Amino acid sequence: MKLSRKLVASLLILANFIFLHYIVSSIPLRFDLTEENIYTLSDSTKSMLDKIEEPVTVDFYSSRSVEELPAWFKTFADRVEQMLEQYERASGGLVTLNVIDPKPDTEEEERAIAAGLHGQEIATGDRVFLGMVVAQGDTEKTHPFFNWNRENFLEYDISRTIYETQLLTKPRIGLITTLPLIAPPYPTMPGQPQQQEDQFFITQLESQFAFESIEPTATELPSDIDMLAIVHPKNLNEELQYAIDQFALTGKPIFLAVDPSSIQEKEQSRQMQMMGGQMNQDTSSDLPKLLDAWGIEYDRRKVLIEPNNSIAQANFVQPAWIVFQDEYTNRELLPSSELEGVLTLESAPLIHREDATTEWEPVLTTTDEAATVEGMMLQFQQGNALWENATSLERAVAVAGLLRGPAKTAFPGGPPSAEEQDSAEESEDAKQTDQLQEGSINVFVIGDTDWLLDRFSIQKVNFLGMQQIQKMNDNLGLAANFIEYLGGSRDLIGLRGKGDKDRSFDVVQAMEAEAQKAYQAKLEAVEAEIEEINSKLSQLVSEQTDTGVIYATPEMQEAIDEFKERQAAAKAERRLIRRDLRQGIETLGNVVGAINLLWAPIALALFGLYFFRSRKG
Repeated sequence: MKLSRKLVASLLILANFIFLHYIVSSIPLRFDLTEENIYTLSDSTKSMLDKIEEPVTVDFYSSRSVEELPAWFKTFADRVEQMLEQYERASGGLVTLNVIDPKPDTEEEERAIAAGLHGQEIATGDRVFLGMVVAQGDTEKTHPFFNWNRENFLEYDISRTIYETQLLTKPRIGLITTLPLIAPPYPTMPGQPQQQEDQFFITQLESQFAFESIEPTATELPSDIDMLAIVHPKNLNEELQYAIDQFALTGKPIFLAVDPSSIQEKEQSRQMQMMGGQMNQDTSSDLPKLLDAWGIEYDRRKVLIEPNNSIAQANFVQPAWIVFQDEYTNRELLPSSELEGVLTLESAPLIHREDATTEWEPVLTTTDEAATVEGMMLQFQQGNALWENATSLERAVAVAGLLRGPAKTAFPGGPPSAEEQDSAEESEDAKQTDQLQEGSINVFVIGDTDWLLDRFSIQKVNFLGMQQIQKMNDNLGLAANFIEYLGGSRDLIGLRGKGDKDRSFDVVQAMEAEAQKAYQAKLEAVEAEIEEINSKLSQLVSEQTDTGVIYATPEMQEAIDEFKERQAAAKAERRLIRRDLRQGIETLGNVVGAINLLWAPIALALFGLYFFRSRKG
C-alpha cells in the first residue's frame, strides 16, 4: 500500500472514530456500574415522580462561564445537572429542566438573586451560583445552593424540594405528651404568673408543620393528622393505645420518646412535696404493648450509664448523662449524618428482639462498656457511686433508632372493648371491624424525653434587647431532622445517602506495605547501628568526665574518629533507604496511574492489530 493511501486510510479511521464517539455520546443510554448505584434514581424517587399530577419546572442555575472556575466545582455542577436530567427523563415529561448560566450583570443573575439563590464567592472574587428553583403552578420552592459536602444526599435534596413544591398545606402532627412542651393558655386573671412560652422544640417546627394537641386521656385520634409525636406517654388508656397501633400500621410515621427516669417530672414532684403534696415516685413512661409488638425490648425501670461518653467535668460526674458524638451517631442515615453531639439524660437502652419482623437501624449507640442501674437508685446515689450497683450489658446498645417494616397489631383480639367478651366473640368482632392486623410501620424511638427540653438543649441570650437562641448541643437538630424526615413524603423516607463508603485501593496498599516491610528491615538494622555508635561515643565521653579532666589519648581519638565515620556512613545509608522507599512507592503509584490511563488505548491498538492481521490472513 502506498504511503498516500495509508495516510488517507488513517485519516478515515480517525474520522470514523470521532463520528462514532459523537453518535454514542448522543444516545441517551447510561450504565451505572457503581455498587450503590449513585448515578441512578432510587425507587423511592421514581415513586414520588409517578405521583406528580401537574407539570413541574426546574430552573437550574449553574455558573459555567465564570473564568478560573475550580475543576472540582465544574465536576460537581455536572453531577447535579446529570442528576436533574434523570429526573426529567423519569418523570415522563412532567418535569422540565432549564439550565441557566447566570453571568455577571445579566438578567439571569438578577432573577437568581430575586428567587433567593445564594451566590458563593470563590478565591478569584467571582460570584458563582449553583442552585435551583422548582415551580408548579403558583407554588415555587428554592434550593439556594447545592453544597458539595452533601453530595451523598444530593438525590434527597432534589426530591425534597420537588415534593415540597406540591404541598398546598402544612402536614399536621398530633402531639400526645405529659410534659409541658406547649405553654398553657394565656392567663386572663390579674396576678397570675407571666405567660409561658412553648418549648423551642415546638417553635422551630411550627413553620413547617401544624401541631394539634391530643390529650393523653383521649380515646381516639383525629382523622386528619399525618404524623404522630408521642413524648413521655404515661398511663394511656387502652383505647388510645389501640388507635396508635392502627395509626402505625397504616404506615404513617410516629416520633416516640419514652423515659425510664424523667428529670423534669422528678423536679415537679419535689416542688409538690415541698408544698405539702405527695411525691410521685414513678417518673417513667412506657407503651409496653406497642413496643413489644414492634419488637423492641425496653425496661422502664432500667437507666443506662456509660463510662466513656458520660459527662465528667471538675467535681461533677454523671455517668447517666451521655453525649453521643462521631462514631456513636449513625452517619449513614440522612437525619443524623451531620449531628455533632446529642445529650441524653438518664436514658434507657433499646434492644431489638431477634425474632422481630421489623427492621431496626440504630441512631445513637453506646460503647460496649455500657451498664444499667435501677432508676430508683438515681434518687439516692449519684456520680461514680452508681457503678457499685451497675449491671454490665457487655455490648454496645442503642438509645435511639428507626423501626421500619412489617409488624403485627398489638391488639390481635380486636379493639379493647371487645377484649372483655369471651374469646369466640373477640375473634368474631375482630373480623367484623376494619381493624388492621398487620402493616408496615415507620417509627423513630428514643429512650429519653428530657433531651427535648429547652434547659438541656439551648440557652437564651439577651443581645441589645433582643432574645437570641444559642444551641448547647444537637438535641433539637436530632428532633427536627427526624420529624422532618418522617413527616415528609413516605417516598422520601426511603431515600438514603449514597456513595459514602471509603473505597481504598486494597491491592495498592498491600503492595506499599510489602515495600515498606522490605525496606523496614534494612532501616531498623541501620538505626540499631547508629544507636550503638552513639552509645559507645557517650560512654567514652562519660569515662573522661569521671576523671575530672577531659582529654583524649591518640588511641581514644582514633576510636572516636572511627565511630564518627561509621555514624556518618550509617546516616547516609539511612537516607538512601528512605529515599528508595519513597521512590518505590511513587513508582508504584505512577505505574498504577499509567495502567489506569493507558489500558483503553492499548486495548484498542491490540484489537486494531488483530483485526488488521486477520484481514490480511
